[in-house]
Amino acid sequence: MKPGVEVAGEKVEGLLPEEVQEVVEELAVRYQKVPIEPTIDKITGEIIPEKYGVIIDVESTVNEVLRAGENEKISLKVIKIKPRYSADDLQRADTVIGSYCTFIAGSYARFNNISLASKAINNTVVWPGEIFSFNNTVGPRTPERGYMPAPVIMMGAMDFDYGGGVCQVASTLYNAALKAGLKIIERHMHSRRIHYVPEGMDATVDYGSLDLRFENNTAGPVIIKSAVKGGKLVVEIWGER
Repeated sequence: MKPGVEVAGEKVEGLLPEEVQEVVEELAVRYQKVPIEPTIDKITGEIIPEKYGVIIDVESTVNEVLRAGENEKISLKVIKIKPRYSADDLQRADTVIGSYCTFIAGSYARFNNISLASKAINNTVVWPGEIFSFNNTVGPRTPERGYMPAPVIMMGAMDFDYGGGVCQVASTLYNAALKAGLKIIERHMHSRRIHYVPEGMDATVDYGSLDLRFENNTAGPVIIKSAVKGGKLVVEIWGER
């Protein structure tokens, strides 16, 4: 290479062509970016626009470096990668296609756990063909994450455990998903009757073992909206008209 030649700030003066290739390949790894789909701010509900990804055209960059004159500064040849979806796609999910409401009863700890899980699933986007996982979205129900001991059903009997009440969020979401016509992939019933949904319409969850999962089988994205309003838990599924 001729004196003073640089590529993206890296000096390549005196390097052989195969060495230039190695330098550019390393730079390509460093500067590549995966495209990011649009999403929704969990708290404000505002749409966060998509971001284009970047890959480096190694061959074109190397060829330009090899042709460079003395002291020439070469930029990486960038190829932009478009995300699959745009903010406009999310804006079209403006209609409630399924909703369900349950009434909250019990202790402050139970109310707290329901509120935390409700906030965790609120404003979650599920893209066409994507499978939503309740456990992956809500995460572990631990004291470090604010969950409190509250009544749970274990082996058909009442007990206390961290996250008691979270199953009400799963059950409410399950019924909203049914009303939206989404494809249920995984769902488990409690081992005894529960009070907040009709018999046979519940969904129990246990982090690491029992999950609620459903697939977005619609043509566009769906958005989960969940909120505690007074003594009620309201879950809505938004999609295209």
